[in-house]
Amino acid sequence: MNDPFEAHKVGHLSASSINEYIQNPARWLLHVSGYRDNAGIPAMWRGTAIDKAITKALFEPELSDEQVLEYADSEFKINHSSALDDGAEINDKKLLSEQTALPRYLSVALPHYRSLGTPIASQKKIKIDLYDVGISVPMIGYIDLLYEGVVRDIKTVGRLPSRVPDTTCRQLSIYAKAENSLPIVDYVHCTKSVSQVAVMAVPSQERHWRVALNAAKGMARLLSYSPDIEEVAQLLVPDLDDWRWSAGEKRAAKRLWRLE
Repeated sequence: MNDPFEAHKVGHLSASSINEYIQNPARWLLHVSGYRDNAGIPAMWRGTAIDKAITKALFEPELSDEQVLEYADSEFKINHSSALDDGAEINDKKLLSEQTALPRYLSVALPHYRSLGTPIASQKKIKIDLYDVGISVPMIGYIDLLYEGVVRDIKTVGRLPSRVPDTTCRQLSIYAKAENSLPIVDYVHCTKSVSQVAVMAVPSQERHWRVALNAAKGMARLLSYSPDIEEVAQLLVPDLDDWRWSAGEKRAAKRLWRLE
């Protein structure tokens, strides 16, 4: 097989696919097989709604805080509705908790980002060709906010990490490599008693970039085993107790690995 990525219709790599391959290679392979789970979870909808609302506020400074909050709530409801259409099983308690938390996140996030001024770009697409390291497909991603010499990523969290996790370090190192800029993570951290934005720089960028490249090479080697995804799947055994699997993914994995 000449090009394993082409044989399996993988047109590009991303920080999320790199991290997924490292953390749960069977789940990554399920997605390579063509399975898509677009339902998401309330925490994901909260993060997306806050990201979009912050960006809208920065590029439309005439908007009031109330208007920005209305926009965030609308985005949350759109994602919820889409998940219902996809047949997702949604925990009503978590849904209410995440939706009612939107004002707390925005109350601390908006002053922080407004103090930084208008960014050069938001959701800027990056592309890094990897031909020189033997990978036929590019690395593609989207930067939350780009400032002069700085890429910033927005993370909304209920629990503040003591350090930037390796998954996030790899993501931001890819973005920083593409823009030759300093990678910064803004943790918008809110609980019932705490609301803050914790700003953390990404350490050891070059090391995390090398790990991402090594993962890309590992992906290629795995896919090169066969052009038949079912044959490739037999090289792995899925751990369906891993919390990352959605209910739909578990059902699809049982079919792919013939576990039913």
